[in-house]
Amino acid sequence: MSLYRRDARRDENEVSIIEALRAAGASVTAIGQPVDLLVGYRERTFLFEVKKPLGPRGGSQSARATSRGGDGTDTRAQLEWRAACKGEPAVTVRTPAEALAAIGATS
Repeated sequence: MSLYRRDARRDENEVSIIEALRAAGASVTAIGQPVDLLVGYRERTFLFEVKKPLGPRGGSQSARATSRGGDGTDTRAQLEWRAACKGEPAVTVRTPAEALAAIGATS
């Protein structure tokens, strides 16, 4: 396998979510797998899965994801990880406002 393997595609709204979280004082680390973001805020840790905003070009049920064993939102691997996770569940966020609300910060 090449060391220059292309990174997995990231949702384009992830940058604005990270910026909003950091502006609120949160620490943010992009993980990628099994979830997208590790967020620390006020001595708590959160796991975020970033999805495209709801609308005609994303966010809703995906036939492609469903055909590969997912539920239309999460992939099969994400569903398996969520089922096996013994800690706090990962939160799915689509917008900066949702991310801020999930950590208890105001926008």
